[in-house]
Amino acid sequence: MLASLVMASAAIAAPSGYQSAGQAALLGGSGSNAVWPAPNATAAYKVFVFVPKTATVTNALYRVYPKGGSTATCSSTSTTAPCYEVTVNQATHQNAWVQLTLNNNTATQWTFTSNTGFVTAVTSNLSAADLLKVSTQVVYQNPAIAIGKTYQGGIVFYIDPTGIHGLVAAPTDQSAGIQWYNGSYVLTKASSLTIGSGKANTQTIVTAQGSGAYAAKLAASASIGGYTGWFLPSRDELQLMHDVIGPGAKAPLTNVGKFTYDYYWSSSEQGSSPLYDAWVVGFVTPNGVQFGFDKSHLHLVRAIRAF
Repeated sequence: MLASLVMASAAIAAPSGYQSAGQAALLGGSGSNAVWPAPNATAAYKVFVFVPKTATVTNALYRVYPKGGSTATCSSTSTTAPCYEVTVNQATHQNAWVQLTLNNNTATQWTFTSNTGFVTAVTSNLSAADLLKVSTQVVYQNPAIAIGKTYQGGIVFYIDPTGIHGLVAAPTDQSAGIQWYNGSYVLTKASSLTIGSGKANTQTIVTAQGSGAYAAKLAASASIGGYTGWFLPSRDELQLMHDVIGPGAKAPLTNVGKFTYDYYWSSSEQGSSPLYDAWVVGFVTPNGVQFGFDKSHLHLVRAIRAF
């Protein structure tokens, strides 16, 4: 069953999502397919392929196997290993990403089984040069994981290169004003600033300061939307929240996170005075402002978690 093609975008930039590395699947003799395994997570994905700049094949054939199966056969009516064929006119869509669709429907998604599903490009319909050029360029996009969307208890503000993991921010503030320290100044050594370091920072702070009422402990103890595992964001994670789902985000995502016009604690101690100060980010300007504040001050808390 041949499905129709729809061009995703004329832009060269890859769609967000998981970019799969191509492999070769031998069919016997000299025949083979280029195979792009689906992400290691069962979910519904849109599929995009990149057409190289010099491609001239008018009927490049792709096959979608959501549940896996043998590349030697293709049947959309199979109950155990359905396969869907999509042809792409590469000559008219050069240097662009194209979505594989059924009946020109850009809402087309396939539910791929983890560690089993894949997409292939059939060698007989591609020149050797074209096959080499597209052999690492297929993107699986989970529409549920997108910046600004609600996912696993929070609002997505970061997606890592796998396209299936990232960070969400709680939909509301956890405190309108709480101190960073636990009543006395302690050098916790929670010094990391970067994206991905907030969880370790929070664990370091809680270990150093123990039980009590303070920013990191409040975040770590949170249960939001049925999810636990929350933590206080690092400085750069907090800044990213401001930039992509806060006051600094472009429409239509401008402050979709419903942040307060105020200052928020990060989990990062301030480098020049780490015993006494920690970083805050002010959600008070389009660009955001960063300051080192005394740990005894009262500032807002917005917890985040990884997925």
